[in-house]
Amino acid sequence: MVTLWDSKRVAAALGVPGPRGLRFTGVSTDTRQLTPGTLFVALTGDRFDAHAFLEQAKAGGAAAAVVRVGTPAVDGLPFFEVADTLTALGLLARARRRLFPPGSPVVGVTGSSGKTSTKEMIRAVLATTYRVHATGGNLNNLVGVPLTILAAPRDTEALVIEAGASVPGEIPRLRSVIEPTIAVISNVGYAHVAGFGSLAGVMREKLALAEGARVAVVGTDPPELAREARRRAPTVVAGTGADADVRPDSADLDDGGHPRITWRGHDVTLPVVGFHQIENAMLALAVGREVGADPARALAALAGVRLPGGRGAVLELGGLTVIDDTYNANPGSLRWALQFAHWLARRRGRPLAVVVGSMLELGPESARLHALAAAEITALDPALVAAVGEFVPAFEPHRTALGRRLLVAPDADALGPRLKAALTGKEIVLLKASRGVALERVLPHLN
Repeated sequence: MVTLWDSKRVAAALGVPGPRGLRFTGVSTDTRQLTPGTLFVALTGDRFDAHAFLEQAKAGGAAAAVVRVGTPAVDGLPFFEVADTLTALGLLARARRRLFPPGSPVVGVTGSSGKTSTKEMIRAVLATTYRVHATGGNLNNLVGVPLTILAAPRDTEALVIEAGASVPGEIPRLRSVIEPTIAVISNVGYAHVAGFGSLAGVMREKLALAEGARVAVVGTDPPELAREARRRAPTVVAGTGADADVRPDSADLDDGGHPRITWRGHDVTLPVVGFHQIENAMLALAVGREVGADPARALAALAGVRLPGGRGAVLELGGLTVIDDTYNANPGSLRWALQFAHWLARRRGRPLAVVVGSMLELGPESARLHALAAAEITALDPALVAAVGEFVPAFEPHRTALGRRLLVAPDADALGPRLKAALTGKEIVLLKASRGVALERVLPHLN
């Protein structure tokens, strides 16, 4: 069998000498998933060190291992010794990316919210023209991105790679691995501010993906995103705003909250919900335009998009309609979720219940941003507000206005039974919180 990896290519990618004459069936970081002939990369983390499992790697069929300099020898398991194995994993992924023919679409996707939805829509659009390999789930960090690229089948013609970051410098590192021809930045807002220090820090980090790209495709929020992107790469703005280069002829939601988009004389209804998905769809269509995808086929492909759970799925639980948006939250994504939930409640003539938990990693801005969000929620005059975590003190100034409509608890587990007792059974219920809150734990109480 012809393989992508041999000793010469690995040594060249890593810039180190190593064993000669070997061929590898693939690259892995997990001893539990090895196949005979694999090159094993021994990663080290805060709570693990894969160098302790080199014997298991050998027993599992590893043909060689990438290890840190000075690792004691393991009989029968040749080593490529490097200064840092995580960096080495990225170098191997970059070498794989460079095997794609010149001109192949390599799309990097980042943003404060909407990354995964946008990535899945781009995958669908490009699949009308290319054999596409894309990030699975949320493998968007310094381990997941290289593993995604390394897992690309030999016949892949286009890559769509999601890039996330929580501290400065991660996007530049990921960009050096992905080397995107098209950099997509969905939006920039208050997310991971604890790591980046400020909104300006978030902006700098996200824009780093565009450095060296053939073109940047960016959303309209905030307006300065496009201006800053143009300093780094030729830029296409996509969305519903008047200043967007790629925008729909018309767009609204159907009775179920699904986006209906008309673009270039063609129509589609998406199987996802919410106004924000119109923005994400236009980003995907702009990418399709850049790679020459047929507009009609690109738009039609969006009808088949499927998203992972917890990202705005609408669940019918008895008489309740629950919007499960528990995967993550920041001020921008919460605002979009509130807009949709309020619209849906009014459309169906039903009471609105807003259930919110902490928006994490907001640093010194956390109290202020939670207070602003609490005020926005109160202004919607919902039938019920339920809060946990940092939203509990944020709603204190509104306790008098909300009265018995305000329900608080220390965590999601404690909130579940109280929420069930407070609901009448006919509400539109929005669940929104950061991943660490695990707000989905209230769902069994609503079923």
